[in-house]
Amino acid sequence: MPLVDDGRAVGRRHAAVLLVVALVAAGVLLVALGGMSLMTVTSPSMAPTHEQGSRLLTTPFGADDPGRGDVIVFRTPRSWADAAVEAEGFDTGAVDHMVKRVIGVAGDRVECCTPGGALIVNGSVLDEPYLQEPPTSSNNPTFRVTVPEGTVWIMGDNRRRSFDSRAMHARSSGFLPLTAVTGRPLLRLP
Repeated sequence: MPLVDDGRAVGRRHAAVLLVVALVAAGVLLVALGGMSLMTVTSPSMAPTHEQGSRLLTTPFGADDPGRGDVIVFRTPRSWADAAVEAEGFDTGAVDHMVKRVIGVAGDRVECCTPGGALIVNGSVLDEPYLQEPPTSSNNPTFRVTVPEGTVWIMGDNRRRSFDSRAMHARSSGFLPLTAVTGRPLLRLP
C-alpha cells in the first residue's frame, strides 16, 4: 500500500527550516545591534575553560560590573602589552583583547598563597574548581594586595601559562581598570 503524504510532514520540515533561518537571523541582528562580538582565544591561559583557538560570542552586558569568579574580555592595556614583551617575549601587540577570570573586586584582599599554593581572598581560601591543574606553591609568586575602586585583580585558569595581574604586580600595580573591560563570554562556538 503506498504511503500518502497529507502535507503534515512537509509542513513540519518547512517549519524547522524557517526556525533555523529565524535563529540565525536573530543571532546576526544581536551581534549587529547589541554590541556582541566574536573573538578567538589566542593563548592557553584560560584552559580548560576556554582552550586556545576557541571562538567566543561575547556580550557587553555586565562588563561594567564584573563579579568575583566571572570570566571577562578586556582591551589589552598598552602597559600590559609592553610588559609581556619585556618579560616573556610574547608580543601582545597583535592581541587587542584578552580573556581572564576576576579573582578580586574593589575592596577585596587577595593573597598568595597557602602552603599548598591556594589563593586567599578576604581571609578565606578560594575554591577554584576551574583551574587547569591544582595550585602549588611553586607556580605562584607571593603577593598581598587590596583591590582599589575602579579595578579588578585577574588571573588565568591555566596559571603556568597566564600573563595576568601577578606578572603586572611585579612591574606596577597589577590591577586592571574596569574601563578596559569590554564584555563577557556568552557562549563558545563550535
